[in-house]
Amino acid sequence: MKRAICLTLLLAITALFPLHTARANMSDDVDQAISILERFSEMPEKSIPRAVLRDAKGLAIITVLKAGFIFSGRGGSGIVVARTRKGWSGPSAIGTGGAGFGLQIGAEVSEFVIVLNTNEAVMAFSQGATCSWVRD
Repeated sequence: MKRAICLTLLLAITALFPLHTARANMSDDVDQAISILERFSEMPEKSIPRAVLRDAKGLAIITVLKAGFIFSGRGGSGIVVARTRKGWSGPSAIGTGGAGFGLQIGAEVSEFVIVLNTNEAVMAFSQGATCSWVRD
């Protein structure tokens, strides 16, 4: 059942996203989000419980790269999708970045799936974008 929910979400994301007009990196972010959701669904201890996903108002899926040697930097990109009365919205691009200082060395890539439980949370992750789909 989890696999069916995940596949439905994945199909909604790709069906609603106009690939022919997308920037290449947005297309990559959508592909990466699909891959992340598939991997999460294959690991029972990391999958999103069905009840949580059923009640979610949206999802934020993001990949973050952090690297440093004394100074560090991190940056990432991903997508936000919101639940509408008719299913899931098309994706909206999101990004993150930051810097740090301290005893550190190395690099890591982290993948996050953030369940957004309120319309306000969806709006916060979509800040600066036109989000009429949140009110649907």
